[in-house]
Amino acid sequence: MIEELVRWTGILAGGLWVTLQLVALAGVITVVLAVGIAIMSISQRALVRMVAQVYVDVFRSIPLLALLIFLYYVLGRYVAAIGLSAFALAAIGLALNEAAYVAEVYRAGLKSIPEQQWEAGASLGLGWGGVLRLIILPQALPPAIPVTLNMLIGLIKNSALASLIAVDEVSMKATILVSETFLPLEVFLLLAVMYLAIIIPLTMVTGRAEALVARRLGLAGPLRPEASRPAAAQREA
Repeated sequence: MIEELVRWTGILAGGLWVTLQLVALAGVITVVLAVGIAIMSISQRALVRMVAQVYVDVFRSIPLLALLIFLYYVLGRYVAAIGLSAFALAAIGLALNEAAYVAEVYRAGLKSIPEQQWEAGASLGLGWGGVLRLIILPQALPPAIPVTLNMLIGLIKNSALASLIAVDEVSMKATILVSETFLPLEVFLLLAVMYLAIIIPLTMVTGRAEALVARRLGLAGPLRPEASRPAAAQREA
């Protein structure tokens, strides 16, 4: 049995590497997209703000599974012509979904900066973009670190859905292994251990980051960005 566990671990480790690559790519796209949407949502132009709000509303309303299926089975034939694989489509789908939530938290961080700082920057001769880049973003970025780490944890868990569009990640490897061994309990227990081995340390890092940011901001306790999503939405509503 030990030999079998070693063999299974080797097989799942190959899929886990694909999962980590998928999460890394989706995470980068998510951060870039979420920052862009958050900045658009505080733009001085009403049309730009409306576009950002439409994006958030649309992609928070579409289930991730439905989005991945749409990208793969409806758009797949068209994007294949430009070289996008199922792996790339999965990363894009994960990012489009997650960015809709993360952008709202980033927006709340930008809106939390006092209006007087915008006015002070303008008095120094800086334009809107200059104030944003030199004054607002440096203050809004540190509180966004725990949110970003929580986003990575969510991506790791959601990446399992990529197996449904033929991405050879760890959960697909586990499914194939079950079909070969007829031992679902043992295989999926091993899969759960591998997920926990990644998520628990990342959760600990997230908690540490929350405490560090809270101390920097002079707060009594650690930040809880996952709880701030609906609260931020309610305040802005």
